[in-house]
Amino acid sequence: MKYFISLMLAIGVSSPVLADIEDPCADLWFSRNAMLDKAGYCFSTPLGKALFDNRDCTTKQPKLTPEVKAQIAVIRKLEQGDEGGFYEACNIDTGQKKLDLPDLELRKQLDFQPASDGDTSFCLGYVGPDIPLYAAPWKSARRTGVIHNGDNLSLAHLDWKGWSFSIVFQPSKTSGLGWYQTPITDIDQCKAWAG
Repeated sequence: MKYFISLMLAIGVSSPVLADIEDPCADLWFSRNAMLDKAGYCFSTPLGKALFDNRDCTTKQPKLTPEVKAQIAVIRKLEQGDEGGFYEACNIDTGQKKLDLPDLELRKQLDFQPASDGDTSFCLGYVGPDIPLYAAPWKSARRTGVIHNGDNLSLAHLDWKGWSFSIVFQPSKTSGLGWYQTPITDIDQCKAWAG
């Protein structure tokens, strides 16, 4: 892993996105709890209270849509330890008041959170037409941005019913994130592929 990060830095990719390689557990914990927060969950742990606004919370047992229930079930399974060997069971210290995860404020704007796949690939210098990004994996969702020709993308999350999720970044900052329907899986769609 350290070799991979050194390689990314050597070719000019220095971004907060690299942090998601180090701790998929933080990513999973945040995704699960961000969806609970949107459903009105009232947090009681120091970490939950620090990251999510309890002023509009309504319950400890929120009503979830079938899609959110299914995604939370996937995330919980991954948090318990992945059979594929990406990582062991997660143990987030909810007594802390900070989570080391890049782009938290952007992630909070999503209506449906992604599940980290425990691995990260990068499309460096996307080559192709503009791709709209959405706050959730459905066309009626609010647009959050666009993947433009030349953008760099992290590919570190599981697909959801034909939708992919990426964080779009330039060498020193994140420029957007969201769900999209045009898969980027071919090295021909990128100037370089890492991971």
